[in-house]
Amino acid sequence: MNNQVMFLPGAATVDQLLQPLRENKAVILAIKEDIKQAVLVIPEDLALLEGGLLDKHASVQELLGENPWFRSALCEVINDSFIQASFATNRPVLLRETGGTILGYISLSDLVRHLDSEQQRWSAYFKTLSETVTEAVTVVDRSGEVICWNPVAEEIYNLPKSDILGRRIGEHFETETLMVLKILDEGRLIRNTYHRPREDTHVLINAAPIRDAQGTIIGGIAAEQDITQLVRLNEQLSSAHTFSHLQKSADKDLYSLMKGKGPAIGKVMQWAKKVAATDTPVLLIGEGGVGKEQLAQIIHNSGPRAEHAFLSVNCGIVPMGLLETELFGFQGGAFTGSEAGEAGKLEQAKDGTLFINEIDRLSLELQAKLYHYISRQTITRTGGSKPIALRTRIIAASTTDLAAKVAEQQFRSDLYYALNVVSLSIPPLRERPEDIPAMLQMYLKQFSLHYQKPLPTLSPEVMLAFANYDWPGNILELRNVIERCIILSDEDTLTLEHLPAALQAKQPSLALTRKDADASNSDGEKRLKASSNNEEEQLLIHDALAKTAGNKSAAAKLLGVSRGTLYNKMKEFGLE
Repeated sequence: MNNQVMFLPGAATVDQLLQPLRENKAVILAIKEDIKQAVLVIPEDLALLEGGLLDKHASVQELLGENPWFRSALCEVINDSFIQASFATNRPVLLRETGGTILGYISLSDLVRHLDSEQQRWSAYFKTLSETVTEAVTVVDRSGEVICWNPVAEEIYNLPKSDILGRRIGEHFETETLMVLKILDEGRLIRNTYHRPREDTHVLINAAPIRDAQGTIIGGIAAEQDITQLVRLNEQLSSAHTFSHLQKSADKDLYSLMKGKGPAIGKVMQWAKKVAATDTPVLLIGEGGVGKEQLAQIIHNSGPRAEHAFLSVNCGIVPMGLLETELFGFQGGAFTGSEAGEAGKLEQAKDGTLFINEIDRLSLELQAKLYHYISRQTITRTGGSKPIALRTRIIAASTTDLAAKVAEQQFRSDLYYALNVVSLSIPPLRERPEDIPAMLQMYLKQFSLHYQKPLPTLSPEVMLAFANYDWPGNILELRNVIERCIILSDEDTLTLEHLPAALQAKQPSLALTRKDADASNSDGEKRLKASSNNEEEQLLIHDALAKTAGNKSAAAKLLGVSRGTLYNKMKEFGLE
């Protein structure tokens, strides 16, 4: 922008106009705030003006006022951004603030370069945003032509952007299933709505129309969270035979008890299998509730010590004054009149395994005594003097970084290195959401059997709640939530109302809302009856599909009919 400008009144002479032009300054005739164009003369016009026969004493208004050549558009600027982008002029453009203050002028070529730079900058922002989010992002113009298709969309639909960008989205999808096209016609915002763009794809969609400055819809954008795996698991659970959970499966692979298919837990299981065959100490690191004691039990049961005892002690629970006798026992006469004394957990687990949880809570004195046992394979009971030879394996666990405690001199380095021959870090549940479905199945069967209840199905809302929750209590919290649901539920389907408030609060509902939804449930769920008229049947089917997020199997069960009957009814009423 060039801000070397000065103002002249319309009555100024031509000679007064030429002088600032020769000094490389532009001249603007006095203008009113409500005028959209003004007379602008720039230094480049000097040769044109001096080449003509000018009356130097004539007024500028008489000479130039009616000449369209010297008229330039006025463009308002807010925060360095134009609020007008098209100009009916070939002249440089005057820039002014909304209050009317002229900022300067800019040539059309510079303006084009600036606008192109701005367009590239905003395109870079949008591209980075679309490639960063974890949802599938689709953007179409008013005609339905795809102008954005991010990597997540490529992955979900197995459709590279090279095959869809610049093409109508209806070429790859059934037009009637596309929510992004519906919002182009209806102009409404969609939030957290269950959607099925393809037969084999289930998503939770947020979509909105894109409007220009005049409010006209020029396109649409949709962000979709893939919940296909959750819905499939729901279908599997819905179709599972109830009697299948009445018998405990003899799972020969003990490591399958730490359910998980993801690479993170898979690596832990791979190393655990290798270390199980040895006698070396093992250090397990992980947040509370990730299954450290469960993994320790699995390592013990799959190793050569499986026929011997597996005991555990939690250093965070046992009072510090009793922890020494809990681990090492006491000799007769030391505290009571008993001559025999009592063996500690290390001695009770002889030839087996002792799991020591929260080992960082041990005092430095007990750390030294435990290190002495690991290095010498002998203990001395509290109050005694006779060494006792043992071959108890130690598996220790901690929720904190023991290396940092060693650096702070809060944990003995010799014990740390003795325990850290093999260290297994168990990832928290929030970092492996792909493992949740398998654990859900396992705990549903386990607690349904324990409480002698039918194996329930999970509504899509519940599946989404489990997937979106951070699980601060990890596997232990998941297990407790499933047990709670089984206890509280008397129905065949677990719904949001069975979940703790913490899970309910943050989860969107997949069901479509209806004002009269409550009235239809006053005497329990209605069933399709032969005497129902067509209008009532359609309403019942619509409500059932809404409540089950489009799950036809669950909807049929809700209505008390077979899936075949429901499909036939939907086809008859054109509801597919």
